[in-house]
Amino acid sequence: MALGRSHVPHLVLVQKRDVWWMRALGHLLRPINPDFMTRYTTVIGATVYLPRPLAEIPREQLAQILAHELVHQLDMYGYGLGFYLSYLLTPLPVWRTHRAYWERRAYAVDLILAHLEGGDGRLALEETRLRGIFGGPAYGWMWGGRVAAASYLRPIAAQIRAGKLQQQWPYSEILEAWGESDGDESA
Repeated sequence: MALGRSHVPHLVLVQKRDVWWMRALGHLLRPINPDFMTRYTTVIGATVYLPRPLAEIPREQLAQILAHELVHQLDMYGYGLGFYLSYLLTPLPVWRTHRAYWERRAYAVDLILAHLEGGDGRLALEETRLRGIFGGPAYGWMWGGRVAAASYLRPIAAQIRAGKLQQQWPYSEILEAWGESDGDESA
């Protein structure tokens, strides 16, 4: 969490079910994303809304979640209202949304860490998982199906395999913190 706090000093971690409007949002999203409350982390500003109690999240998984959410937080702070409007106001489903751009930036962390953990094989598995997320209802069909999602994610995976994305900010900084902490929650 040290890296996150260096960029987001007032970082707060809360459980979704403890926030009334998150429960209301979960109820509203249930037809599209029934797992919103139990599987997906949400970040707004300095607050990270977790799908389960902090004590139940393994340290390495928490570090990975916070690395992913840090990319969103940096984008939120860097682009301000433009981030929120482009992320939220895209009509659903439209086959391609600006939300996909923001999520691809954050999920690049998941792909990088998968590659770091298990090489090309683990990266390929994570790419397959993300195709479903990008091409399905979880984020409002933000990309036009699994085949199109595969094409959209492929260049990011290629940059990771070539070692290029890992050298770019904020990924280089996240990896540096990850290496210093060996994936524990102080990342």
